[in-house]
Order: sequence, then C-alpha cells, then structure tokens
Amino acid sequence: MLSLQVNANFLRSLLLVLLVGWTSVVSAQQNYGIVSPNTKTDLKLADAIAGMNSAEESKLLKQAINLSCVVRSRIRAFRALGSWSDGAEHSVLVRVRGDEATLRYVLSRMGRDAEQKYVIYFHPVPGGKVDLYTLRPRARRNLVALTAELERAGIPFSTIVPLREATAIYIIDLDRDLRPQIMNAAQRLRARVTQEPGTAKLFGEDERDKAKLKFEQEIKDYETSNPNLPPTCDVQRKVFPAKAQRRKV
Repeated sequence: MLSLQVNANFLRSLLLVLLVGWTSVVSAQQNYGIVSPNTKTDLKLADAIAGMNSAEESKLLKQAINLSCVVRSRIRAFRALGSWSDGAEHSVLVRVRGDEATLRYVLSRMGRDAEQKYVIYFHPVPGGKVDLYTLRPRARRNLVALTAELERAGIPFSTIVPLREATAIYIIDLDRDLRPQIMNAAQRLRARVTQEPGTAKLFGEDERDKAKLKFEQEIKDYETSNPNLPPTCDVQRKVFPAKAQRRKV
C-alpha cells in the first residue's frame, strides 16, 4: 500500500514538473508581428526608407514598447522596411513573448491607433503549416541594394530590419512555395538562414473604418478574458515615478 502511495505521489510530481515545463515553453515563445504607421498609397522605396526615421514611426515604436507593461511581457520593437514586388512602406517589427491571443491584442492596439487596414503576425507552432525564414547576410548592405537583390532572387515580399551591426530579413512563407527563391536569395547575399514552422495571419479589413472595428473587437475580447490589465509603461512612470525609478536601479 505504501509503495502504491509513493508511486502515486511520484506520478503527480512528475506531471506537475511536465506541466510547469510545458507552460514555460509556451510563455517563452517568440512571436513576430509587423505593423506600419503608413496611411499613404503608392509609396516609393526612397519615401519608405525616409519614413523609417519619421515621427509616426517613432510613435509606433514607443507604443509597442509601452504595451510591455500591459501584457506583462517584454516587447522589443525595431524600425523595419516592408518591401514587395510593386511597393514598400516603413514598418515596425515587434517581438513578443506569449501566446497567440496576446500577440493579436498587441497588434490590434497598434493597428487601430495607427489607422491601419491590416497587420500581420507569425506565431511559432511545432508542425505548423507556415514557415518563417530569417536571413542574416554576412556583410551589411544598404536597403536599396538589399531590396534589389531580393527582387532578383524572386522574393515577392519581405521585411528588412537594419540593426546596429547587422541586418535581418524576415520572410513569411504562407503557402510554403518560396523555399527555392529564399535559398537563392541566401546564396546571393551569403546569408545564414533559419526556418521555423508556425501559423501566420494577415488580419484586418480593406476599409479603415471596418478594420478599426475589427481591431477594437479583438481588443475587447482580450480585455474581457484578462480583466484589470495594468496601464502602459509610460502611464505607470507618470503615476508611480518612485516605483519606476526603483525598478531602474
């Protein structure tokens, strides 16, 4: 009888360890989202690159980072260039740790406030039907040269993130038919390539008013399921300056 009790306790402990471990893996997932502050049409590549240093771009970057305190998870945001075969626009790429619902909430708040029609995201899932490719060229190149090289390789759309000492290129392969072109681009750019399966979603509406309603519904659903969310980081710093200062120390 004692042996059975010990085995039962052991199994319960093992189950708890596995559950905690699985929860940690889920909460640590690195999600990617892309939102643009641009509301103009037919933007030229030069204008899109210039827009990466615009006030609207900086505002969207700050909003993403300030939402970290709301979802209680660190959000990293980067200036980015969204490029496709017949256009381009300045964008913000965000990395969010958490579940898919949290990612959609963050992007919905950003998309609504930036008056966007659509936002797009990638959520890693083992065995997912979509792939995210990340290319990291060995040599740093300017954005015009990079977009031209990607276009010559047959890449129809990409998001380029220029970092301080390197560049990252993100390509969401929705239909899993771009691998030959991506490998071609990697060879041209002498880039390291990583591939990750998951799910991806382009969500919003063709009209801004309808897109706003869709984003607001997404926000409402999340806040109903997660009541009493804390305010954004900038609001917390204003209301509790001493506490914010202690956190910095």
